Amino acid sequence: MLNRRELLLLRAMYRHDTVTAAAASVNMTQPAASALLRDMETRLGFALFSRENRRLHLTSQGRSLIPEVLNALAGIEAVDRLAVDIRQGAMTRLDVGAVAIAASSLLPAALAGMRPAHPGVAVTIRAGTALEIIEMAVDHRIDLGIIIGSPSDIDRVDSLRLAPLGLHAVMRQDHPWARQPALTLDEVAAAGPIVLATALPAGRATSQALESRGLPCRPIIEAAQSSAACALAAQGLGVAIVESLGAHYAERQGLAVRHLLALEDPVLAVVWSRDRAMSAPAQRLREELAEQARTWLVRTPAAAARRKRACKLAYQDVV
Repeated sequence: MLNRRELLLLRAMYRHDTVTAAAASVNMTQPAASALLRDMETRLGFALFSRENRRLHLTSQGRSLIPEVLNALAGIEAVDRLAVDIRQGAMTRLDVGAVAIAASSLLPAALAGMRPAHPGVAVTIRAGTALEIIEMAVDHRIDLGIIIGSPSDIDRVDSLRLAPLGLHAVMRQDHPWARQPALTLDEVAAAGPIVLATALPAGRATSQALESRGLPCRPIIEAAQSSAACALAAQGLGVAIVESLGAHYAERQGLAVRHLLALEDPVLAVVWSRDRAMSAPAQRLREELAEQARTWLVRTPAAAARRKRACKLAYQDVV
């Protein structure tokens, strides 16, 4: 019903505050864009925008279209890129979906490990929530997805559990608690931590863990991403509670990390479509992701003991 030009204009209207700015971003004049929007509303049978203070705002009906508009354009643009690759002789493309913290912590090293075996593959990385990435895998929009999600959702696709997750406290190296070999969830909760939003699986797990123990849930800051929570802790704004991927990211940023609690749900997993053959680059990337998870996220008892001894010695040196 909507063509590419109309989809592009809707995306531009979603991103910009005015018809003038949206029209300019898609190389249209303002009158032409306004006329096209009116025509779309007539054909769709409902209003896409309402006017407030001389600006257009998406109606609830218009806003409900935006996710599919973005997905449709992503698919069209992927076809365009593939056509260019074929024309230029680069036939192999790998589309990867990842939750934000996996894209910044686990995925880069895994891609580096895959690259020597497949130097010519063109990689596209798409960010999203766990449910959005599962939908991408079901619809064949990605070859692999890295998610933090619940087993009931992951069962909709083929999957490989990469590692168990836990909750961790993250703080600056000069924080008094960084001198302690261990921390408890009770201590961190009582101090008013930085937490993840409950819209995130790890945020829900944190809230449930506090509630089940009868602990107060009075965060000083709520963050929408683990990397953001770590950045806030790095600025000395408090101690953050993040999941294992966030803890790995924090360690790479030079922050102190203490394990608080093991989790059964959510889990870290790689997902892919059940009815689509996996390419060789995708298989290699899956292997590299599993190796990275084993290296960084699965703490063996011996490794945990070594880390605890090191923290204890550092604490004794300070005291």
